[in-house]
Amino acid sequence: MPKTFLYFCIVSLLFLACQSLSPIEKHAKHYQQHQDYTSLQQVVELLPEMADTALVVKLLGEPIDMGFDLRYLVDSVGPQDCVIGAVFHYDEAGVVDQKWIDEICE
Repeated sequence: MPKTFLYFCIVSLLFLACQSLSPIEKHAKHYQQHQDYTSLQQVVELLPEMADTALVVKLLGEPIDMGFDLRYLVDSVGPQDCVIGAVFHYDEAGVVDQKWIDEICE
């Protein structure tokens, strides 16, 4: 019985380890649930350089697509009464070449 229990524990731990999310996936999931600044900021910081826009959409969901950048908004406005959000500018190949989070005043 002890060997069976030990085997069960090891298999359970391996299963849980395989199911755990990466840090960027955890923040992206939290952002999708709460649209909060902190989670979105972490995604912007952790997103690899030259990431494909498909990865951004996979992580954060459907964006506001401006045709040259993807935008994701948070649940608040900034000091200039403009919406706060992340902008992922992409090139012709669909690769993110600039990313930032701040007030978006237009």
